[in-house]
Amino acid sequence: LARAAQSMVVYNFKKIETVPSAADFIDVVLSKTQRKTPTVVHPGYNIVRIRQFYMRKVKYTHMNYHEKLTQILTDFPRLDDIHPFYADLVNVLYDRDHFKLALGQLNLAKQLIDRVGRDYVKLLKYGDSLYRCKSLKRAALGRMCTVMKRQKGALEYLEQVRQHMMRLPAIDPNTRTIIIAGYPNVGKSSFMNRVTRANVDVQPYAFTTKSLYVGHMDYKYLRWQVLDTPGVLDKPLEERNTIEMQSITALAHLQCCVLYVLDISEQCGYSLEQQCALFDQIRPLFLNKPLVVAINKVDVRRPEDLRPDEAALVSKLGESGATIVYMSTLAEAGIADVKTACCDLLLAQRVEQKL
Repeated sequence: LARAAQSMVVYNFKKIETVPSAADFIDVVLSKTQRKTPTVVHPGYNIVRIRQFYMRKVKYTHMNYHEKLTQILTDFPRLDDIHPFYADLVNVLYDRDHFKLALGQLNLAKQLIDRVGRDYVKLLKYGDSLYRCKSLKRAALGRMCTVMKRQKGALEYLEQVRQHMMRLPAIDPNTRTIIIAGYPNVGKSSFMNRVTRANVDVQPYAFTTKSLYVGHMDYKYLRWQVLDTPGVLDKPLEERNTIEMQSITALAHLQCCVLYVLDISEQCGYSLEQQCALFDQIRPLFLNKPLVVAINKVDVRRPEDLRPDEAALVSKLGESGATIVYMSTLAEAGIADVKTACCDLLLAQRVEQKL
């Protein structure tokens, strides 16, 4: 499985070229035809020469449309080829079916234009006068442009997707990764800011982090990527919103160490019981992944002050196979211990799997 994941294409979303609107597309192609092909023809010319003149126009326009559409179709990633993490992220953010439909429409448009180009070149071979040849050329170019006008919606949608994709973080699905998960406002971004050179916005309200953020850090002379995920609320999968689903796809698909942050002070607005319930609920997503539970905000409430039932909840987390570490991102206490625990566990697992 690991081998299969590595053979997947690590896709660079930043190299997709701009997708023009339907009107711009038509303007660019027609003006290019006007500039790059001869423009003067006389009724006195030999009929073979007249036919050649108009055939060249039709072929040139057809070729331009074909090239531009092929460029768009090859630039966008094929969801079956790229790493499942990215394929799922695209599905969550833009809806897989809509994305495939838009690309499918453009592919169909390309085939229609190919057919129009071929058919009219055949007809032009039998044009018997300048007027007949000119009418055929106008019909051919007109039909190609009509096909393109119908792609207005698909082209606009793909341009929006492209602009959004360019802002996606450059996450390498195969490298050493630590994913920070937990309820909103428990201190995930604060931890990320402490251990990496990233600068994630930290505010005292839920869903400050709306998308996946990537930071990098060094440990034992190796580069590590740290993913800060949006807060995940305790709900069934199908009720989760787009922001939360990004966290879920990241957890499910990346070879990583999961750092689950708990707020012991309950300042985040969620009780310890709720936070442990969420942990149990998303536990299946990180089966076979090293797991560290970081109990944060110990400067506000010490572990010794926990009620017996709360202490039992915490010890239950430890029994489920997680390593429990205490820290305070505000007082910067215990952060190095959490980092070391995560990195050592993941390194040991990667050695076992020979990655």
